[in-house]
Amino acid sequence: MKNILLAGIMVCMGISLLVSCQEEGLVVNGNDISYINFNKNLTKDTTRISFEIYPLEEGMDVKIAEVPVEVVIFGKIQDKDLEFTISLDENMSTLPVSQCILPEKCIFKSGQLLDTIYVKIKNSPDLKTTTKYVALKVNAEGEVGEGVANNSRAIIAVTDRLVKPDWWDFKDMYDGRYSTVDYYYLGFYSETKYRMFLDILRENNDELFDGKDKVKLRKYSLLLKYEVEEYNELHPDAPLRDEKDELIEVPVAG
Repeated sequence: MKNILLAGIMVCMGISLLVSCQEEGLVVNGNDISYINFNKNLTKDTTRISFEIYPLEEGMDVKIAEVPVEVVIFGKIQDKDLEFTISLDENMSTLPVSQCILPEKCIFKSGQLLDTIYVKIKNSPDLKTTTKYVALKVNAEGEVGEGVANNSRAIIAVTDRLVKPDWWDFKDMYDGRYSTVDYYYLGFYSETKYRMFLDILRENNDELFDGKDKVKLRKYSLLLKYEVEEYNELHPDAPLRDEKDELIEVPVAG
């Protein structure tokens, strides 16, 4: 636990220093440079990766997570595909460079304001007991520059323990205070409930479900709800409970 807290504190300190340094004299618009930012705010939007949900691919001795990272562009309007590169900010990262596989070059497609690049991260035994961080940055070179400070790094938290997925924690109700997944689909998070939900995803060959398809989310939530109800009907005196001894409930209607 101390290692996890220390790593988190180090990353937070690095974020604060980065933002304060970049705020001075940052050009956010121009006619000769295209500024590429990450689509998440580094001060509050960390991407969380749990290797526990990733399968070990055939012929591989270690799990590898392929992580989508959204990027946005502003400044010079490009009439062609724009090549750029990314690298690891080693001052802010706690995961070794050897565990990151970055693309040799990235392409921001012409005519788009939002695009997605992919990075790969390797698992390691120490992630069973700790969380480490990857901080990605866009390399300023040629026609490409870094954009606004708060979006100049993509922060990825990596562990091999089960963690609440980003899509379950996404606050999209009442000015960002509550999650529709909590209130309309799966109900409040517990590790026990999530493990049951992961079993349903595996049965449907959708282990890496990202929560964006609400039709699928409703379908899988209903399957979980029916599974819980069936169990409780067979065991009326001992209904399903989670690791905190709370009743497992799934609110989705149907």
